[in-house]
Amino acid sequence: MARRLAFIVHKAEHNISPIKRVSFELNARNNVYEILKDGMICFTSEDLPNSIFHLQWHMHHEALKDVTESIRIHSGCGELHGKRFLIVGDKGAGKTTLMVRLLFEGFRAITDELVLLRDTKVLPFPRRFHIKQDSVRLLPELKELFGSLPFNQANNDQGMYSFTPQDAGFDWKIDEGKLRAVFYLEPNHGGETRVVECPKYLMAQKIMPMTFLSESEDHMKIGEVCRIIDTVDCYVVHIGDLDGAVSKLKETMSAI
Repeated sequence: MARRLAFIVHKAEHNISPIKRVSFELNARNNVYEILKDGMICFTSEDLPNSIFHLQWHMHHEALKDVTESIRIHSGCGELHGKRFLIVGDKGAGKTTLMVRLLFEGFRAITDELVLLRDTKVLPFPRRFHIKQDSVRLLPELKELFGSLPFNQANNDQGMYSFTPQDAGFDWKIDEGKLRAVFYLEPNHGGETRVVECPKYLMAQKIMPMTFLSESEDHMKIGEVCRIIDTVDCYVVHIGDLDGAVSKLKETMSAI
């Protein structure tokens, strides 16, 4: 159990002060795993890998449930030459694989999963990158690391590694920064990678399903998303070969 918890635990650098503390426990009783929050059982399962995923979900839910003034976007976040950008796309579009590759090409790769946006400032949410087992062949830079990275088996039998930039010797700092560009991934597997400018109204439409404000005020995200998109450069990445994607993003971000 302790070894499995390494799939969640990280040591990202940050200067954010905690606003509350919550205690979680993972116990095993008679072949049943229990997750306790502040001493109260909130989940049970006979499957340890499933329990690890649920423990992470409960931790993130607790951390985010009182965040009501920032737009959450399911997105990767990185920087080049101090200019911050988002990588948005449907599940399976290749956000994580691209973010990890960018890390080895001179970019800061801060998150592959979630960011908080408010007034054009973006704050990445600290979570270990999740690399699907099928993507291992696309990341030769991590070949020597996969044997030591934390691993967990998803419910759909898709194995998953968890990784942070620190695992590969890079700094990993969670900090707020002004957003400069948004890239939306459109799969073009087997083809050439192309980056094209995207009209702002169309980008707002594309990323709206990837955003969330709060249970009671989610409808108000529309205006906020449009205001944010209006201040940044917008592009669609028809992503085929990864090397081409890295080259095109570097070229585009350098020109902004």
